[in-house]
Amino acid sequence: MKTKHEILTALAHSGEEKILLASLLDKEQTCETRGYATSTRFLSMSERALCTEAVHQAGATGHALFWGGYEDAERGIYLFYPDYMDEESARLSAPLALLRAHKSRSDTLTHRDYLGALMGLQIDRSVVGDILVHDEGADIIVLEDVAEFILMNFGKAGRKNLSLTREELSDLRQAVTEEKRGTGSVASPRLDSIASLIFGLPRKDAQARIEKGLVFVNNAPCLKPERQIAEGDRITVRGLGRARVESFGGTSRKGRIFLDFVRNM
Repeated sequence: MKTKHEILTALAHSGEEKILLASLLDKEQTCETRGYATSTRFLSMSERALCTEAVHQAGATGHALFWGGYEDAERGIYLFYPDYMDEESARLSAPLALLRAHKSRSDTLTHRDYLGALMGLQIDRSVVGDILVHDEGADIIVLEDVAEFILMNFGKAGRKNLSLTREELSDLRQAVTEEKRGTGSVASPRLDSIASLIFGLPRKDAQARIEKGLVFVNNAPCLKPERQIAEGDRITVRGLGRARVESFGGTSRKGRIFLDFVRNM
């Protein structure tokens, strides 16, 4: 277990990261000493990875969890809960709200349309979690303390009229996504080779995206193009979607490795 100062020194490489981690560790200490649940704002995938390592180094993994309102959420908050709570009760008490945006069936709106309209309300991105677009509109997960403000002021997206209702988080509708199954072969199970195959990128482009922190493996940023990928690993390329490596098969006469994958479009 490391001290707050040791963790900040080891992990924070910028002023923003120092502020983020200091706030995270303060909330963990508040939960530990005062005996009530605390939580962060919504975290991006990069922030989540950084905070996960900080929680580990602080020895707080036994009473901490990442939660975005549903399993496999991309954005979520870190929850710290006291001894009298378990993970399930911590999730149920999380300060999250579900807002459902209803649109006309004839209107076409994208994730970008909803997010852009929300940011037009002059709220911070960190108070908005995942936006799950479906046929009737979108389900938007937000922090509880901004829910009423958004309900009162969010009436349009992409110049299209919307109506908003508040729903139970248990009634969340999953986003409409298209799954594409594919097969192919790579010279080796390196991240850059597999990302290039699955997302249709030139190898150099895949390497550049990895080195810029735009590629995630199992929700954690990976800056190493040579990272070895295993069956079941999930790969996310910012702006291009997610994929899962299903299995590796045999090899071709030239020694290339066959693999099966599923990509969410």
